[in-house]
Amino acid sequence: MPVSRRSFLGGGLAAAAVAVTGTPLLAGCASDKKNSAAANLAVKLPTYVKYGEIKPDLPGTDVVLDGFLKYPANPVKAITDKPGDGQPITFMTNIPGAIPPAEDKNQFWQALNDRLGSELQISMASNDEYPDKFATRVAGGDLPDIINIPTTTVQLPALLKAKAMDLTEQLSGDAVKKYPFLANIPTVYWKGCVFNGGIYGVPVPRGMSRTTLPLYRADLLAAKGISNPAPKNFEDFLALCQEMTAARENRWAWTRVPLAYLRQMADVPNQWKEEGGKFTSFYEAEGNADALEAGRKMVEAGVINPDSFSAKASQRKQWFNGGIASFDIDSFVAWNQYYSDNTAGDAFSVNMLDVPGLNGGQAKPWMGAALNNVTAFSKDSKHSVDTLLKIANWMAAPFGTEEYLFRKYGLEGRHYALQGSDPVPTKTGIVETGIGTQYISDSALALYWPGKPDVPQKQHAIQEKIASRLQYDASYGLYSETMSKDGARINGVLTDLENQILQGKKPVSDWAPAVKTWLSSGGEKIRGELQDAFAAAAGGK
Repeated sequence: MPVSRRSFLGGGLAAAAVAVTGTPLLAGCASDKKNSAAANLAVKLPTYVKYGEIKPDLPGTDVVLDGFLKYPANPVKAITDKPGDGQPITFMTNIPGAIPPAEDKNQFWQALNDRLGSELQISMASNDEYPDKFATRVAGGDLPDIINIPTTTVQLPALLKAKAMDLTEQLSGDAVKKYPFLANIPTVYWKGCVFNGGIYGVPVPRGMSRTTLPLYRADLLAAKGISNPAPKNFEDFLALCQEMTAARENRWAWTRVPLAYLRQMADVPNQWKEEGGKFTSFYEAEGNADALEAGRKMVEAGVINPDSFSAKASQRKQWFNGGIASFDIDSFVAWNQYYSDNTAGDAFSVNMLDVPGLNGGQAKPWMGAALNNVTAFSKDSKHSVDTLLKIANWMAAPFGTEEYLFRKYGLEGRHYALQGSDPVPTKTGIVETGIGTQYISDSALALYWPGKPDVPQKQHAIQEKIASRLQYDASYGLYSETMSKDGARINGVLTDLENQILQGKKPVSDWAPAVKTWLSSGGEKIRGELQDAFAAAAGGK
């Protein structure tokens, strides 16, 4: 039977992992005190050593990302030796765009293999298909040397303990300095790689770059005489959406209902809120009713593409790029990806909205998830841990280095043309370079787009504007067995209800009793486990 995404997240992977470990992960994890918050807190995280060779044009902070108006004219060659060992290295990953040409038809991939000193054999799947493929590979015991593991993986600590290398000795404290570009990853991101009292992976950092707010087609709004939109409340926001909707012309304001944005407008917390050691789920917040009602009004007003509830993410992105929709709720990573996928020509322009309160004032945006994924190394790999870490270190070389220039843009002449010192991608470059190496490891996102200095300027400006108001998820770095095992299943019930309410098939009044059911079905247990983990980490146990 095919594995659906929900079965993967809600239980399919747990069943698959039984085939790998030979024991139910629930039993293994529940009895293993080595994954306690206290044991994980005792792990000395890698020392952060910021790489200082490249100076940004738009300096960041510990929250705001560095911005660059152009690529350095003389990129630093930061790594002299090839990191590979001469033998093929296998890797599996998701791909956010179109699946690129195979290795034998892909000159970027071939050049990458030469630079690494090992052939990188990559098994790929689209974002939509990757959960199923990952579950199937786990179930079959067919894991590659380097594994892109989603942070939502069911009972992740047990899976890592059974199948992944413990990297603590190589990365803890000052040991990470052997791999300077892994040391260049800020400490906060390593918290999400600590399980079973050890470091079991390399982070692919996101944080601010994954902060999600409305992206809008500035060129389409400008054609309507709208520049720098700044709605003051939901009423203003809805009027803006109506202005950008012309259903008879097959144009709608939105690719989908921006429920997360409406929740931010309604002062709903970011996933889990902690006060005095007590945790509250965002599902419990009073603002949910107002956010759902606002979303229902948007659907009723006809400003949402009517196919949005059945469309996949890839289709919604096509609507935005093709001008069928003017708004999409997404991140700074997606902002750059939209320029990469641009089909509208030179006029194409994207910007991002701030978040007002539903009834006025400034609301608090949600800080993006710290990690895109955890990259683990298979225990069964025939490569040394040093070789695999050198590969990850090479992939994490930051903006301004020669390694970054090649990794992101490929070969001059084929994959990009120089415009001044900026590597402007060719169509071939966009297609061939998208092989997913950023999911082995990566530096923090640099705000930059070749040949368009206005892009990082806009990105840096909105980040500076929202930085002091960001809300953080209090559960980051804490582990709840129930959330890992049952979270997707019980959350899925509420997600289904959200969609029913937004489409007018169920009343908003159904939300409160559904949350009570969610709490009794596991939500209260998740709360308790997070509170216990928080107390233990704080020295309360």
